[in-house]
Amino acid sequence: MNLDDLARTLPGFDWSLALVYLRIQAMILALPGFGERVLPVRVKVAIAMALSPLMTELAPAATMPETPQAILAAALPEIVIGFAAGTLLRIIAIAMDMAATAIAMTASLAQLIGGTGDSAPHPIGNMLHLGGLAVLFALGLPAMLVDLIADTFVIWPSGGLPDIATLAPAAAGFVAQSFGLAMLLAAPFILGGLLFQALSGVINRVMPALPVVFIGAPAAILLALVALALFVPMIVSLWADAVLSFTLPRP
Repeated sequence: MNLDDLARTLPGFDWSLALVYLRIQAMILALPGFGERVLPVRVKVAIAMALSPLMTELAPAATMPETPQAILAAALPEIVIGFAAGTLLRIIAIAMDMAATAIAMTASLAQLIGGTGDSAPHPIGNMLHLGGLAVLFALGLPAMLVDLIADTFVIWPSGGLPDIATLAPAAAGFVAQSFGLAMLLAAPFILGGLLFQALSGVINRVMPALPVVFIGAPAAILLALVALALFVPMIVSLWADAVLSFTLPRP
């Protein structure tokens, strides 16, 4: 099927709407919440199709190019912009998984907590991840994401690529912010694990015959679980505030 056949098959085809859909679909695939692997692809497509008519007024009118090369040249920037915007927010959201991994490594919970993955499930890590997403949705994540999509058309109009001189430093800043947020969320467990290991070392030095590892490991796990019960509300709250306060970099 060539372009003439497509025009006859879809006489009311709106090229501007197609460009808007490409940007929104690429953004949804990278966003936290809507871009999760547990969400079926058909749902992601349906969300993008539902949002596209709402955002069409923000994009300039465009006519469909005549050649496949021109179509690709017009569609590729929209995909890049959508994916870049969604990835910037994903960088902030991934701080929860990094914090869970740091907690696992410092609190002897490596088999129970950590980043999400298909090969090795981590119950507490997945609980933090999914619980955090549930809190985000309850606090208005869908409305925030709609505003974010609308902002992309204001900051990065259709027909061009983002300014790399603005985007690259902003991406580096978001990476640094994400690592800092992850260490902040895991700080109580990192400090607690350091103190516990130092105390275990002192006891082992004073009483070499005492099996400190066999006595200390269960105590460390128990204290870590108690700390999780106490600190998880604060951890999720700080993470949700950071995600919901995200804004796109402006030139």
